[in-house]
Amino acid sequence: MKIALAAAAVAALALTVTSALPARAAEDTFADCPALPAGADPSQWRCEVLDSTATMSFGDVRDLPLGPMRLTFAEGQLDGRHAQVFGALRSEPVAVPGLPRATVRFGYGGHSDFQSNDERKGEIDLVAEFDAPYLPRDCATGVIHSVLRADGPTEVVSTDPLTLKFATYDHELVVPATENCGPLGRVVDHGLGLPAASGTNSYAQTTTVRLRDY
Repeated sequence: MKIALAAAAVAALALTVTSALPARAAEDTFADCPALPAGADPSQWRCEVLDSTATMSFGDVRDLPLGPMRLTFAEGQLDGRHAQVFGALRSEPVAVPGLPRATVRFGYGGHSDFQSNDERKGEIDLVAEFDAPYLPRDCATGVIHSVLRADGPTEVVSTDPLTLKFATYDHELVVPATENCGPLGRVVDHGLGLPAASGTNSYAQTTTVRLRDY
């Protein structure tokens, strides 16, 4: 079956909903591989685990190194057509400039498509989730739709298990204003320079993807 290379961001961004990378996931690369849909032939499916490091600029925040991210999904054939099942997106929080004592990490926004073609590596919807003592727990941006494009060739790192490495970027993403941030929402948006229109933001990541048959 043709390997459909994909990245997400952020990558991206589902769900064992976004959470920090637990010890179990670190020890077991394929811990988040999802169950296959009813009627799927396991011999025609594969689990893919993408570990990424990324740098993002958005609004007034420039060149922010993001924490490690792990994206897991399955892809294969169902009723003669290509199909995918999302597993999980996990990421580590990092301090965010412009917000005292605040961190940000990226969670899944409800849509993903990791079938690659000549135009893109994949696409995913993400949300930037903010955590600070003065913010509600569900403070986050609106959905960030990211289409990731290849930045150079794909490298075969290993064949057992099959492990690939590639770089991707998105210079066209839009970062919406925050939602559910309470009375300080406008202060948060002002501190981060949100909303931020396409052309003012950038996302670049390097991804290692490991593949396992079902």
